[in-house]
Amino acid sequence: MRRWPIFFALLASAGPAWAGDAPLYGPVPGWVVPAPAIDTNRLNDASPQVLVFDNQQRLEGDSVTVYFDVANRATTTQALNEMGTLMLPWSPDKGDLTIHRVEILRGAETIDVLKSGDRFTVLRREEGMERMMLTGQLTATMAVKGLQLGDTLRVAFSMTTNEPVLKGHGQTVGMTPASPFRTQFGRLRLLWPTGRKVAWKGYPDGIKPVFAKVGGDDEMTIPLPLAKQPEAPGNLPDRYAKPPIVEVSSFADWPEVSRTLAPLYATDGLIAPGSRLAAEVATLKAVADPLARTERALELVQDKIRYLAVAMDGGNLTPQTPAKTWELRYGDCKAKTLLLLALLHGAGIEAEAVTASMQTRGFVAARLPGPAAFDHVLVRASVNGRSLWLDGTGAGARLADIGDVPGYGQVLPLRAAGAALMPVAYAADQRPRRNVAIMLDQSAGVDFPALWRATVTIRGAAAQGLNAAVGQADARQKAALIQSVVSGELGDVQMSSHAIAYDPDTATATVTAAGLGTTRWQRDDRRWRQSLDRAIGSIAFAPDRSRAAWRDIPVATGVPDSALIRTVVKLPAGVTGYTLEGDQTLTGTIAGRRLSRTTAMAGDTVTIEDRVDLIEPEIAPAAIAAERAKLAAAQGRLLRIVAPATLPSRVETVRTGRKAGRFTPIETAFAQAIAAAADDPEDMSGYVSRASFRAGIYDYAGAIADVSKAIATQETAELLGRRAWYHAALGARAKAIADYAAAYGLDPSQEFALTQQADLMAMDGDTAGALKLLDARIDTGGEERFKAIAEKAFIQRNTGDTVAAIATIDAAVAEKPADPYLLNMRCWVKGTGNHALDSALADCTRAIELGNGAGALDSRSLVFFRLGRLAEALVDVDAALAVWPTSPGSLFLRGIIKAKMGKAAAAAIDLGDARLIQPSIDAEFKRYGITA
Repeated sequence: MRRWPIFFALLASAGPAWAGDAPLYGPVPGWVVPAPAIDTNRLNDASPQVLVFDNQQRLEGDSVTVYFDVANRATTTQALNEMGTLMLPWSPDKGDLTIHRVEILRGAETIDVLKSGDRFTVLRREEGMERMMLTGQLTATMAVKGLQLGDTLRVAFSMTTNEPVLKGHGQTVGMTPASPFRTQFGRLRLLWPTGRKVAWKGYPDGIKPVFAKVGGDDEMTIPLPLAKQPEAPGNLPDRYAKPPIVEVSSFADWPEVSRTLAPLYATDGLIAPGSRLAAEVATLKAVADPLARTERALELVQDKIRYLAVAMDGGNLTPQTPAKTWELRYGDCKAKTLLLLALLHGAGIEAEAVTASMQTRGFVAARLPGPAAFDHVLVRASVNGRSLWLDGTGAGARLADIGDVPGYGQVLPLRAAGAALMPVAYAADQRPRRNVAIMLDQSAGVDFPALWRATVTIRGAAAQGLNAAVGQADARQKAALIQSVVSGELGDVQMSSHAIAYDPDTATATVTAAGLGTTRWQRDDRRWRQSLDRAIGSIAFAPDRSRAAWRDIPVATGVPDSALIRTVVKLPAGVTGYTLEGDQTLTGTIAGRRLSRTTAMAGDTVTIEDRVDLIEPEIAPAAIAAERAKLAAAQGRLLRIVAPATLPSRVETVRTGRKAGRFTPIETAFAQAIAAAADDPEDMSGYVSRASFRAGIYDYAGAIADVSKAIATQETAELLGRRAWYHAALGARAKAIADYAAAYGLDPSQEFALTQQADLMAMDGDTAGALKLLDARIDTGGEERFKAIAEKAFIQRNTGDTVAAIATIDAAVAEKPADPYLLNMRCWVKGTGNHALDSALADCTRAIELGNGAGALDSRSLVFFRLGRLAEALVDVDAALAVWPTSPGSLFLRGIIKAKMGKAAAAAIDLGDARLIQPSIDAEFKRYGITA
């Protein structure tokens, strides 16, 4: 074991807590069987770090004594540091902590640390306050003097716990670590008086206890560690869990547990006449509707009594009285439950306490009967024939939610006559826990940023938690909290405004925000589509039950949850023909979720409302395949908006959008988002995003201004490369060259920056400098050098040295004859040079066959144009633009082709579009001898 202090803390928590305000020092209890002595001479590098792991426990009446003997080797400096301080937490009101041994084994020498007079120091710090727990727990610590690397530290101690409220019943739990945990000697030994009715149960596989009678006790011994445990599948229902424990209990059944604990929650006489609590009861009685009366009582306990777990002064099982809870204004689940019961009984509401497990839920039914199976208690009230589950430790309970059912699986009613475990079936929440309304405005166009408005309403404890967090946050932290809520619904977006409000009447927190984000439209099969689904896509159901041992295990789906999401999409303006595909309605259940959907489309607005309620805790083995199939089928029918097959080009959309002012709201939203982030000088995301948007509407000057602002704060190769491209598009070659050079200097993996720098240098007349730059890169080797080789050939061709250009690119193709990029570049070099056009055509065709796509189609179009085969040239360039509609080079080439075909008006449109996208495009084609 590597973490020595934590290791002892875990050991201490394995059994019940103990008492006495200072540790005792004394001999080992007489019933303990000593572990074998350690022969340090036989230790070697293969020996385990833990040499002894001996846990012995004796159950007698309602008292349990737990004994530990642990020996650990300081095999590393880290282990030595961790072992050097012993930490033993204990609770003084529960029993005694007795230290039996602290020894250092060094070779043949045994150093008795206690004999030298060293003692544990008690830290007088209340443990658990940071977790809202008042445990009365203290910590005994010892810095072990003289401990050295290679030493073995052996510590033995025992602790005794008494729980009188169990009325002579007892229970205890022992840990059973399994491989890969290693030790020379490991044991779990449990004893109880002969003749006492005791049951035991172990959960891991491979437990092989040995039973014997020792004196007046029955003995059960389990050698440790256990064999490595079988791997468990994911999504395992709680009842299939196999925790590494063995437990012993003297309770005969669950009704006996119920009867034993029931008196703790008897309410007769707990509210004194004339007391403040009696006045509260009178107020409750005045509420005529019993359901509203019940809710008022629950709201009173949740809102007026803060949560603080009390496990001292007998509070581990015993609740403090309602009067004390009301006076102190704090209490744990026990105290709050007893107070709520007293109020409800006083108000004439039938109610009882029930215990539950928040951690293990459905595993309770698999455990031995005993209080240790539970970690929570709440109230089950019966009103108008309905069971209401009332948790005083919750928050934000309101009448609208009082019928919600917790996902505990089973609970144990505490009744004087006793009760068996009661199943708690899942049910849909009365109000969704998350109510979301989203407005997406895509009126500017499918491939422009979407304006959004979102309202997210959260209820109950989550709402109160969010409200509390916001109340303690400064402005920046508050914005971050709201951003996290919004991002959970919309992903990574820019916020231009935000607010949060808490409504105590409804116990809801409502986040409202607005902003903009990347378009949600995606191009698929040459059509623009946007997913509208907020139901099916949120379901993850891919359980692995492939192994034979797993095939009969159900799949757990999660804890109860519910969400209602309403999405409104405003479609691009001035365009008709949008349709819906996929499931416009949803009903039924998939993977334990009940689904509901309505869809409406009117004019330029689409409205979708999805509700998802998790109502089935698990899927039976026989139903897994069917649920998978249902989900797969639904995923194949995801609801999407489909744009018409023919849309205005992006350039046309930009032109009409500018005239109609459709981009003004986007600019306004960006300005607001940037202003909202002004208090964080490091946050340049608004400027970077706006630069991308402005470049997308061909406002390169505006884009340069924004990206320059970001570069001034944080200069990166990516941002410099962006600015260089914007400068180049405007024909500002010197500025572009400087930025590309700086980008490559910051990040030599930016091959594009190097080749573009060289290209612009050559265009600016510095051919020698460009070739020198490329040759230096080529000489460094690596796969990426081929891009530099291709660029070199291109520059050689553009400067008139076509023979050298062909030789350069031929050498590269000879090394990689099936590389579509190089084949395309050879085709392009030949085409722009009007040289060897037949072989150029073959190169382009081969590149297309190998998957080069739009680039090779554009290159072959140029070759066809050189050959005078204009119809074929137009087919290829059209195909290239179908893949990349905004390629300025392809648009310019198509304009040239159309002009040669006598289609002057159509040519003018393409040429104008190309020049809008890249104002420097004429200069680029002039190098090839092509002018408009």
